[in-house]
Amino acid sequence: MDTITGYHKQFLEYRGEMFLELLLKNMATILFILFILLIWYLIDKAIPYLMMHIFQAAGERARNTVYKDDEIRRAWLMYRMSTLRQLTTQMLRVLLATVMCFVILNAIGINIKPILAGIGIAGLGISLAAQNLIRDFINGVLIIVEDQYNVNDWIQIGNYQGTVEHFTLRLTRLRSLEGNLIIIPNSTIQDVINYTKDWSYTAIYVTIPYEGDYAAAKKILMELADETVKQGDPKIFPNPVFNGITEYAQNGIKFRCFIKTAPGYQWRVGYKFREELHKRYTEAGIKFAYPAVSNYLESSDPAVLAEIAKSRELRSAQKPPETGNQRQGN
Repeated sequence: MDTITGYHKQFLEYRGEMFLELLLKNMATILFILFILLIWYLIDKAIPYLMMHIFQAAGERARNTVYKDDEIRRAWLMYRMSTLRQLTTQMLRVLLATVMCFVILNAIGINIKPILAGIGIAGLGISLAAQNLIRDFINGVLIIVEDQYNVNDWIQIGNYQGTVEHFTLRLTRLRSLEGNLIIIPNSTIQDVINYTKDWSYTAIYVTIPYEGDYAAAKKILMELADETVKQGDPKIFPNPVFNGITEYAQNGIKFRCFIKTAPGYQWRVGYKFREELHKRYTEAGIKFAYPAVSNYLESSDPAVLAEIAKSRELRSAQKPPETGNQRQGN
């Protein structure tokens, strides 16, 4: 037993000496790798900070020169810069990671030329197997080039609506009104509705009963629209549009009014407008229509009128059936 313990002790000492010798022999390589990892970490942390300041400076310069007097284009430029900043940051970090990995492999003594050749062959195979992934990136590039939407835009993709919270060349992330995160691969995006592009309309749809005073309702609506436009808000544009009667619906007369606003401002204007319109209609005694069914019977035949009167008398004189509780009580 003592002999085995002695051999084991000698083996451990031998391995320790080998490890120490290997460590001293490759100390320069190890220190170089640690230095590369430190540089990688610092640059990776600095990239988002630098990109934020670069794009903010470029955006401020463009807003104060090219779009100095155009508030809408200035807001669009801010969202556009935010989108491009995210993409640029992601690509730079991926490029940095690739370069640093190759530097570390080369420092260890691994020939990277066969690796590059293997990556090329593997990339060809992956491209055939992952066609949806490639379509994601191609569609992401087209979205950026065509300026379909930017970060902070409110859009609808298929059946999903939300604010563009994050965009990459592969994915679009929406945040819905309820706070749900919706992740959509770019290759699946076919139709996009952008509610905050260039300008928007506040659409006010009103329906009043047929017996209501249409002229008074129209007058109040137009007066309120003119007051809203003339209140001095630069995000509300002049010349509201009134379309008159658009439909004779089952429950009443429909008409509408449009107020042009800055993108994304239409909902705020609409909320206040509808509240004030409801208040003024109530004060004027004008009611909004609601779903209802009316039956009209018109006849001058005495026999028909007598039959109707007889039916009404029978219904009024008919006793309701007794319930079980009533029978027990009797």
